[in-house]
Amino acid sequence: MAYNWVSKKILNENLVEKIKIKYKLKEYIAQTIVNRGYDDLKKVDEYLNPDLNMMHSPFLLDGIEKASSVIKYHIEKNNKITIYGDYDVDGITGTSILYKTLKKLGADVNFYIPDRLQEGYGININAIEKLYKLGSNLIITVDCGITSVKEVEHAKKLGIEIIITDHHQVPDVLPDATCVINPHIKNCTYPYRELSGVGVAFKLCLALIGDDALDYLDIVALGTVADIVPLTGENRIIVKEGLKVMKNSKNKGLKALINVSGLNNKDINTYHVGFVLAPRLNAAGRLESAVSCVNLLTTDDDIEANRIAEYLNSENIKRQELEKKMLNEAIVQVETKIDLDKEKFIVLYSENWHPGIIGIVSSRITEKYNRPSILISICGDTGKGSGRSIKGFNIYDAIKYAGDCLIGFGGHEMAAGITIKKDEIESFKDKLNEYAESKLNDIDLIPTIEIETSIETETIDLEGANQLSLLEPFGNSNPMPAYIINHLHVKQTYTVGNNKHLRIIAQKNDMCYDIILFHMGSEANRFKEGYIIDIAGYINVNEWNGDKKVEIIAKDIKIKEKNTMFFRNLLNNIMNFNDFTAESLDNKNFIDMRETYDRKSYILKMFKSGESVAVIVNTRYHLNELINYLIVHDYRDFKLSSKAINVEKMILWNSNYKDVDYLQSKFKNIIFYDIPFDSKMFYNILANDKNSKIHLLYGKEDIKANLKDIFEIIPRRSDFAKVYINIKKNGSTIVFKDQVYDYFKLNSVKVMLCLKILKNFGLIKIEESDNIFVLRRNNIESKVDIKDDEIIKKLYASRKIFLRFAFRILKTKIKEETA
Repeated sequence: MAYNWVSKKILNENLVEKIKIKYKLKEYIAQTIVNRGYDDLKKVDEYLNPDLNMMHSPFLLDGIEKASSVIKYHIEKNNKITIYGDYDVDGITGTSILYKTLKKLGADVNFYIPDRLQEGYGININAIEKLYKLGSNLIITVDCGITSVKEVEHAKKLGIEIIITDHHQVPDVLPDATCVINPHIKNCTYPYRELSGVGVAFKLCLALIGDDALDYLDIVALGTVADIVPLTGENRIIVKEGLKVMKNSKNKGLKALINVSGLNNKDINTYHVGFVLAPRLNAAGRLESAVSCVNLLTTDDDIEANRIAEYLNSENIKRQELEKKMLNEAIVQVETKIDLDKEKFIVLYSENWHPGIIGIVSSRITEKYNRPSILISICGDTGKGSGRSIKGFNIYDAIKYAGDCLIGFGGHEMAAGITIKKDEIESFKDKLNEYAESKLNDIDLIPTIEIETSIETETIDLEGANQLSLLEPFGNSNPMPAYIINHLHVKQTYTVGNNKHLRIIAQKNDMCYDIILFHMGSEANRFKEGYIIDIAGYINVNEWNGDKKVEIIAKDIKIKEKNTMFFRNLLNNIMNFNDFTAESLDNKNFIDMRETYDRKSYILKMFKSGESVAVIVNTRYHLNELINYLIVHDYRDFKLSSKAINVEKMILWNSNYKDVDYLQSKFKNIIFYDIPFDSKMFYNILANDKNSKIHLLYGKEDIKANLKDIFEIIPRRSDFAKVYINIKKNGSTIVFKDQVYDYFKLNSVKVMLCLKILKNFGLIKIEESDNIFVLRRNNIESKVDIKDDEIIKKLYASRKIFLRFAFRILKTKIKEETA
């Protein structure tokens, strides 16, 4: 999949420089900090040095003081208290720390976790009836309850008090609970509103037992990362400090889970939490019951902890197997039953899919195809669905548009759940695609990589990688930064991991980089030695047997065309070629070495002289020939440039008439190594009355190199056919402008000419947006003759004029100086 690289704008260069100096950071890291909204040094300091002392008092949260009083009252009365938690990791961890806190206070406390499949999310009346029969006097919710108006009313009728702790968006009408603790409540003055469910529960624990609640930071960090809340402000402090605690956790259940996950003796980071530990806790709730997860995190028995951890590990293996099988089936459905050129919203369904896994697989499908998706598990006449969206598309609004097809639905901008009659699925699918068609264009369906900055001159080394760790923990709103590294020269490629992954060794500025491309082993032949590549990716430290080295984890790679600027300038010169005439070359400072047998050694001799020298080279063949010769003879004391610069020795590559005045004023020797493509520049230099010596080294064999370069950009009929065939017959073809060479396997200047001419004939349509072409074929019945195009006529006419000029300057006599 190709990505659109979207670079962030440099907002405050002065602040970047201040951060770089004050904290002794690499410029690209200082730039990343500013990109993340830290717009003064005080905020930067807080970002780089998060500390527990920066956390806000829990009593600033509305309702928490009253809740503490109510809880302590019930504890004094020895009333039964039930914690009602959600079945995801956020709810599990919040339930666990609140349970342990109340136990510490001597409460008669139990917990209730609803069954995902049988009861669904949130409080339900049947559960309240059960808890009433069990004698519960007080229910405290964790990570749920903010919308449970009817359920709270029912509990009150039964004489049960309810305290709601939640962090989800608040409805217009709140439940009439004893207390409601939620930082999103209207007019709430709490300074930080992005707490997770476990974060809100943690605040309640702090209010109840003070700093003793800090012992639970590892569990709070686990739930915070798993719930993908923004890792800013207090969440950042919680996670950064919690990860430190996690390495040597005193929680027996968490220690056992870390052990079975193979993370012992590792520096656990947010990746390990989000993709290794959290899935094991989630697996139980998806397949069976999440009760065992709370038992794990609250037990003081090593044997029970190890038993539950092993069970959760086995459940996770089952979940992985089910997910893999379901994902493969879903991909087959997409590839065989869905026309992605017509359907912008993917809807899939099956009677064989486990309803607890469909959300995960929907995420995978959305990630793979960069389209919103919903997967539906059908049981009998009814289906349960779970959907995920792409950035910029509100899946909740889309489902609401098709709501008349549904029994029920809920969710938010990026994720949603539905209940639907089996017979309505196709109508539902049509309506979703109707909505998506009105909201999404082809460019919206291109995945993007947000780039912090391009690393141009700085070396990417261990020092920089270690500095990057100051920005951790990474997660939502503080993602691992992606950077562009341009103009890397491929030295070696090989596959690793049973040929699954690809490693590239590439060089830039005498520094070799180790690049890993996951799941790209099959594309090893695409990146050959000598290729120039640009990379968008992440900086990582790879540690093996105690040895640390920097590697680049590539998210996307672009193969760069060599000599792009040369060909653009060549096209301009050829299209505007005018043949000036001269009967003789009558400047007394001519040195005529035309047809010399060894011009390379002539250049080396001139470079070693004490005089200033500018060598004008015009074709790719002769440039490579000359550079290689000089390197073999160990001569590097010259500059290679595409425009005249202030040096003593220079090879001027792809020059034009704009450089003439500077060349004549600066250089004692101006050498035409081969035949120039710009006649105006040639004759202007010849007509100079300065003291420069003009050396003519070109010969008739040079015309072959000139013509080779010219025909590299003039399209032939076969080139037009290749470009046209590579545009889809039906639907749209999306090509990045800087990747037309790699896509069409043709010179990019030639491709751009082909596209322009095909468009002129009405054979294709072209839409442009930033760096993107959207190409579509038109249905044209009449035949066209490419040779009739004015651009093609102009190119071939200019080629003839150039040849006339070339033969003339080969034959023109030099006028001898008279006595």
